[in-house]
Amino acid sequence: MTPELNSHSFRRGGAMHANDGTLAENWIIERGGWQLDRVSKAFGYMLGTTQADQKVSRVLSGWKPKDGARLPPLAALDPPVLARARKMQRLLFSNTIGFADTALNLDDDVADVLTATLFMHFPDMLRLCEESPFVTKVRETLAELNIGESELLAWSVTITRAFVTPPATTASAADDVEEKHSPALVDLIKRQSEQIDVLILQNKRLDERMLAVESQLRTLTKTPAADSACSAMLPTVAEQPSPLAAKATRSNKKGAQSLSAIWFEWFTAEPRVYASKSVKKTALYEYRHITGYLIIFLPMGFALDTSSPAYKSEVLELGDKAQQNVLAFLKSHGSSAVAAGTALKALR
Repeated sequence: MTPELNSHSFRRGGAMHANDGTLAENWIIERGGWQLDRVSKAFGYMLGTTQADQKVSRVLSGWKPKDGARLPPLAALDPPVLARARKMQRLLFSNTIGFADTALNLDDDVADVLTATLFMHFPDMLRLCEESPFVTKVRETLAELNIGESELLAWSVTITRAFVTPPATTASAADDVEEKHSPALVDLIKRQSEQIDVLILQNKRLDERMLAVESQLRTLTKTPAADSACSAMLPTVAEQPSPLAAKATRSNKKGAQSLSAIWFEWFTAEPRVYASKSVKKTALYEYRHITGYLIIFLPMGFALDTSSPAYKSEVLELGDKAQQNVLAFLKSHGSSAVAAGTALKALR
């Protein structure tokens, strides 16, 4: 909110600080005070448009009344960095872009806004819930593209600075001083950006070294003696977590998925389902068996080329065809299963 604007209510003195030349006082009074003591005001409020209400809400929230909506820009990143960000975007939205049929693809501008929003809020999610599926998916994508987490945090800072409205200066003298010092500010920003690039490169190399050391330690500790020592150090019954604690940390179950959705995710997910660390063993078991059953119900066989531009469309068509054959088979045997889990039980 605007500084000194302590409330959106006119009675509490908040609207008095929202001074703007294009905002009429009567609209502030009617929106904040709601003193509809005349019939004309009631008809004016009911029959009028929402334009004045929108202007009032924008000014009270610290925005200019005539400015349109602003979105976090992915183009705020430098061209080399933007190319790396778009590679990450293609992996994050692999299920919504890349189809041969353009009607199935997500709009480029919408994808840019969603990607910029994810990058901008990544530090907050990292601080609030580090074990969330969002953070896990982003980290898997970073590892696949060999991008450091510190580099993504630098992208977040850049996008946030471009999105936040700079404080407006009303004095003309301040504008003149800003214009005089603009070359010096540009040089300072360039130097700071160069220093930030050096720090990002150093952090990236440190991350690579840490990963190399951790992998070496894992290989050294994976010995029979270590395995026996680990088995001897298993927690006792008294040290086992209580059922209440386990129940409290249990994640929410997913909704029912269709057979074609399982098929599509198995062949197009990045990273693949069988290579992802975030997929549980029970879910992987169901994915593998459902995909195997669907392959059986494609009697003519199939051939997929991952380098083809129509790869995802072909996977989608094959999944729909196999799903229709499976559901028809189950229906002929008296089963009304539709969801993936119930269909798998019926096929067994």
